[in-house]
Amino acid sequence: MAGLQTFGCQMVVLVAALYLICITSGTRGISCYVCSSKNRSDINCEDPYHPAYSTFAQDCKVPKQDHIGKFPANYCVKIIGTSAVNGESLMIRTCVLENMDSQCGVFKFGGEQLTGCILTCRHDGCNPAPPSPTAPPKTLVFSLPFLLPFVAAPLFLYR
Repeated sequence: MAGLQTFGCQMVVLVAALYLICITSGTRGISCYVCSSKNRSDINCEDPYHPAYSTFAQDCKVPKQDHIGKFPANYCVKIIGTSAVNGESLMIRTCVLENMDSQCGVFKFGGEQLTGCILTCRHDGCNPAPPSPTAPPKTLVFSLPFLLPFVAAPLFLYR
């Protein structure tokens, strides 16, 4: 009888471990609005922003310097600037790997000196859409009813 209880406990641990591996596998990047506009060439990218007419990149992946492939982005960014050389305006909304620190002033972007702002944020759709409500992962919601009998059975069988 003690052997069956040990086996039941081992099964519970095994199923729980497999479940955790399933729900945490895969790397997820942030989801951001992605567009660019030079001299108001894409009016939907400009402020006031119209997210319905723009691309929303889910689980953004971006290249990483000195690496092959793309990696999950961690931040959304909105860059607004005016060229110091020719006065052209630039608006970029995209996802990036590293924090660009929100700041306004003079900065270099793409080898060009701009005056404007870099706005960085760290939740889905934050450049500038409202954050999405937090919800449990779909994997958890859909797989829990199937796993419950395996986890609960040893508790009732070996009393």
